[in-house]
Amino acid sequence: MSHQKSHEYAIFHQKCDLLLKEDGIRFAGFINNMGKLVAGGFKEGINPLEDEAERQKMYMELALRVSMRMEFDYSLGPVKYSASRREKAVMMSFPINNNVLLVSTDPLIDIDKFAQKILKIIGKVRF
Repeated sequence: MSHQKSHEYAIFHQKCDLLLKEDGIRFAGFINNMGKLVAGGFKEGINPLEDEAERQKMYMELALRVSMRMEFDYSLGPVKYSASRREKAVMMSFPINNNVLLVSTDPLIDIDKFAQKILKIIGKVRF
């Protein structure tokens, strides 16, 4: 791994640590463009809703979706975040460089307010 990558991943870990301190956040992790979790994970004491194989599949699918959305950046502007409200959790993704921050929260949050809060937190730690 290059020095630049290891520095970037160290910063990703810092960002995840900050996010996991927030109430309502169940999971915060960075997924690279190959769909591999490179930093972060579940908040201590949280039981994942899906098994390891399902999580791997979800990460790969997320990486693909994020790269496909970039095709519309030229006409619509870059994606700031995407969110889906599910019965048991809210899933939010934030494209950052060639990676994506995936955050899972409690299901009853105000998505837009929470997204703005997350953007503020991840903006505090510079690359």
